[in-house]
Amino acid sequence: MSYVIMSGKYETGTEEQQMGFAMLLGADNIQYKFDLYFHWYNLVHEMGHCIKSGCDVEMSNVKEEMYVNELAVAYYRQIGEDERLSELQNMIQNAVNNMPSPVPEGEDFAGFYERIWGTDQLMNVMVYGYLQLNSVLLALKNNKSLEAVLNEIGISIDTGKELAKCDLEIASENAENFLLSARENLMKLGVDVPQIRLELQDNPEVQCARFE
Repeated sequence: MSYVIMSGKYETGTEEQQMGFAMLLGADNIQYKFDLYFHWYNLVHEMGHCIKSGCDVEMSNVKEEMYVNELAVAYYRQIGEDERLSELQNMIQNAVNNMPSPVPEGEDFAGFYERIWGTDQLMNVMVYGYLQLNSVLLALKNNKSLEAVLNEIGISIDTGKELAKCDLEIASENAENFLLSARENLMKLGVDVPQIRLELQDNPEVQCARFE
């Protein structure tokens, strides 16, 4: 079984799309912010979906989104990327602070998104963005180990293996290197990671993984 991760580029988006991401993440240094999130962090998020799909574990769509964020955060902590994670956290926290919460007062965060999943309400960029960004913040706050996160879907790992960071510049042209490095590291730990290739897209709103 193999997958493709499709990841759009900010620099090839329309002016309207670029303005939308600038509103979401903050206009200053937006190219770097976009690449830090989508061409570094989110690659492992999407890989998490691919890994989870091969396990006999049932999760709702919302729970899976929250789970793969925990996996991505835990992976980057495992390889010592605390500085970049801190930068990501500051960026996301600032973005969330400037977003109105779509969750009705008194309603549970996850419960709200379970309720609107599959409806037009979720298709709003800010509503879906609020789910993803807050899920990343929750994962950062929970600070679970990679071993504990993978154990939740029945995967045991060898934490004694030496792993390598990919220290390339955060940019779309290096996204494939980040993806391949993460796959190699996880396989060293004993994770059965399927074949995954990256396909960069001109549309920055395309960020997903699918079966080949």
